[in-house]
Parts: sequence; structure tokens; C-alpha cells
Amino acid sequence: MKQLTFLTKFLFLALALSFFASCGDDETGGGGDFKLPPVVDALNSGTDLVSSATTVDAGALFKVNVTAAKGDNDMTTFTILEDGVELDASRINYNGAGAGVVANPYTLASSEAAAFDVTIEIMAHTEGGTRTYTFRMADSASETDETSVDITVVTTPLMLAFESANGGFSADATFTMPTAFKVELIATKGGSDLSTLVVTEDGTAIDASRITFNTDNDAGTASAFATNPLDLIDTEKSGFNWFLWVDTHSTGTKTYTFKITDEAGEVEEVSLAITIFAGTAVTELSGKLLKNAAGPVGTGGIDLMTGEGTGSSDAAAHLKDTGSDFSLPNATNWKQKIAPVNGSILRTPAADFAGYGATLYSEEVAAAFDAGSDIVQTDVVNIGDMFLVRAMDGTTFLVKVDNINVTTDNNDDYYDLSIKR
Repeated sequence: MKQLTFLTKFLFLALALSFFASCGDDETGGGGDFKLPPVVDALNSGTDLVSSATTVDAGALFKVNVTAAKGDNDMTTFTILEDGVELDASRINYNGAGAGVVANPYTLASSEAAAFDVTIEIMAHTEGGTRTYTFRMADSASETDETSVDITVVTTPLMLAFESANGGFSADATFTMPTAFKVELIATKGGSDLSTLVVTEDGTAIDASRITFNTDNDAGTASAFATNPLDLIDTEKSGFNWFLWVDTHSTGTKTYTFKITDEAGEVEEVSLAITIFAGTAVTELSGKLLKNAAGPVGTGGIDLMTGEGTGSSDAAAHLKDTGSDFSLPNATNWKQKIAPVNGSILRTPAADFAGYGATLYSEEVAAAFDAGSDIVQTDVVNIGDMFLVRAMDGTTFLVKVDNINVTTDNNDDYYDLSIKR
């Protein structure tokens, strides 16, 4: 915005005064009512001073130096406006007195009535765009003069995102029981410093005791949230990369939202839905035997539904032993391998399978089967091996080998199995 210099304003006013005096009516003495107003100089330039249109960060402080001189009457009141509206005093710091110490409008001291010189720090607006800051002086006759400057704020949006590369959840997930789920959050400031982080469940801030966080991917050394929302401090205000562990609700589906707010009041959030599905508790059998198929008639198979031994080709069997290799000595001829039978599908668990003991629900057994890998038959079976079997009717079984009995002088070898479905 173009501004008049102090000298230009003064000359303009002097010329105006001369004009009114010369044009007056001789009989009435016209022109005697004109009052010379105060004169506010253009904003002064100098180190760290704003004197012309400027771009600053949202909520940043900018400094101006304003000088003014009285006209015919003493100056009385100085006002700072933002787009024509009086600026809140909390955003103004006169001569280093502190923000909000001096009121706006400011009533001048008697020592400032003739000449005024002030350096002011002002907190810029926080929303993007250009606003005009006006510095207006009034005198005891209500005459005014002012100068203005345009301040532009270009806001950079803050950023908040999930990172999944280190095992954190970034999308909706389902668990079979209450647990603590992990997310990795990456936050970066925009035009203003970050202020708070809050974790909500269906829109309500959860108890801080349910949240721990760490800069390392280690729940064991994680720290508890002091409060929720959590006030960010020091370098956290510029951004952070945190791992958070959140204790879930007990059942059903809830939406968990992670919301960051900056000092300009801008907000960014990410969410995911967590479902706690109290599934169907597994039915478990243990101590069930699958015998060497080369043994007596009626052995070599197992009905996983009942755990009862069957013949290897019996219609009730789901798994069978593959028998013995009679080209080898009796002591070592048992193949010790298992295969599916009667249309059953045999799979090995995926590498991230939680384990036999951790599998508590039938739905988990089915999910583990879906994630597993098909095999035609096993390799040589060892104690601790686990297999997943889906029968023709869709029933899914988890089988664990608890023990193996190997005989050297007969074909009474067997596997001792535990079964969940």
C-alpha cells in the first residue's frame, strides 16, 4: 500500500490551510474553523522493522516503528486496526512492555501529546491471506491521521500420516480379544508450530493411561501419555515420528482418531476402525493318536472331528499317515509323513502365525488356514510341527504334534496330536 511521507502530508495540510484561508468571505472571516490534524509518518525503516508490504509466517511477530506529530491540538489516542477492526491487545507489545500490557486503543501520556514515537511488535493473523494493519492517531478535537501496511500470511498445511513399514496399523483391523494395537505416526508442522496431540475413541478423548508412546519401536520402554490431549514441547513442535500403543475397547467396533492441532488452530487427523470380535471359542482335543499306516488294519488315519483313529482310506478320515518304506530296515523304515485324505486340504501356517496356544477362537483357526500355504504332504514330521486342515464340509482344524513314538521292531509307530477347531 502506498504511503505518504511525513513531509508530503505536512505540505499537503499547509497548502490546504492556505487555500481555505484565501477563499474565506471577508465579511464573515470564513475559514477560521479549520483545524490542522495530527500527522502520522509512514512506517519507519530499520533493522528488523516492517515498513512496506511483507509476507510472514502464520502467527509470527512483526515489528513496526510509528512516529506522529500533533497538529493544532494535542494527540490523545492511538489505535491499531486489522482490516478496520481494533486489534486485540494480547497481540500487541508496545516498546517491549509485554503483549497485552497496553490497551488498544492506547491513551497517550501527556508527554506524548505533541510527539509520538513507538516501536511495536504485533502477532500476525494465523489464517492464510493478506490483511491491512492500520495505525491511527486521534487528537483532542477528534481529528485523525493514519498509515497502513499489508501483511500476507502464506500457510503451509501441517501433515499427519500413518506409517506401516514398521508393523504399525494404518487401516482398519479386527482382533479376537481386547489388546494393545500399534500405530506409527509421522507429523510435520505447517505454517505454525504443533501444539497438541489427542487420541479419541468414537470422538471422545480416551483416558491417558491407555496410551504409551516411544520414538523407538519398543513397547517395553514406551512412556505413558501424561495427559490426553498431550501438550507438545521443544522439538516436538516442529514434528515427530512416534510409535503409539493404544489399549482397545472390550467388544464391537470403535473408530480411533489421532488428531494434531497447531498453534494457529489448524487441525489434521487420521483414523482407523478397530473391531474386537469375541469369536467362537475353539473346541480342543488332546492326546489323539495318528498311527503308522503300515500297522494293523483300521489304523493309519484320523477323524479330526472326534480325534478317533481310522483306517487310512476310511471315509471319516481327514489326515492319513503315509506308511513305511519296506526297502529300508525295520528300525528306520517309517516314512513319518502325513497327507490329507477324502478331499481335505492341508496347509502349513504363515510365518507370522501367532501359535497354537494363542489361538483361542475358531475364526482364528480359519484365518490362519486362509493365510497358510498348501502342501500335498508334509516333510518328515517333528515334535512341535503345526498343520492346518480344511475338511470337505468347510470345518477347519489346527493340528499340533505333541510327541512322536518311533518303534524299531514293529509298525506301531504313532504321532501324539492336539487338535483345535
